[in-house]
Amino acid sequence: MIQNKDNVSDNKDSYVINKLTIALLNLLKENKLDDISISNLCNEAHIGRASFYRNFNTKEDILKRYDKKLIKEWGKSFENNNKNEKESKPEILIPSLIGHYKKHKDFYLILYRENLSGIVLETILHAMEMDKSTNNIEAYAKAFIGYGLFGIINEWFSRGMKESPEELLEIMTKNKDEA
Repeated sequence: MIQNKDNVSDNKDSYVINKLTIALLNLLKENKLDDISISNLCNEAHIGRASFYRNFNTKEDILKRYDKKLIKEWGKSFENNNKNEKESKPEILIPSLIGHYKKHKDFYLILYRENLSGIVLETILHAMEMDKSTNNIEAYAKAFIGYGLFGIINEWFSRGMKESPEELLEIMTKNKDEA
């Protein structure tokens, strides 16, 4: 069965994907990504190299898939917790999203340390549901919001994620004259 490596379905390979993800995250606690070979990763996961290449092209693909999984879980949780809201208000959405990043701080700080924060940007832009069919005005507005949110989150990562989601929202919405 040939699979699209960018959109691997949860099937019999989910066990392999899970093992590789856990092994990579464990190895990244003490090693740089560039210092982890595919062989080392497969040994740590107790998985053959063929299984790695059946599911991923690169080690970064594991991290991208994991980020997408985390964001998807956050999205479902956000929707379930805000069923009564007719629209996602920034004062609800932003602290929830930032809370997600704080909850998974270890993972996101690994991405930042490895200069892979672009994975977060990709995920944010993907969540904005912007594609070639999006009209220009909507695309520009979504890009402004997506890149702006990424810039704030990226800077927050670089400063050690010290503020709570509520404190960060307050900073973001503070009147520029007061700042």
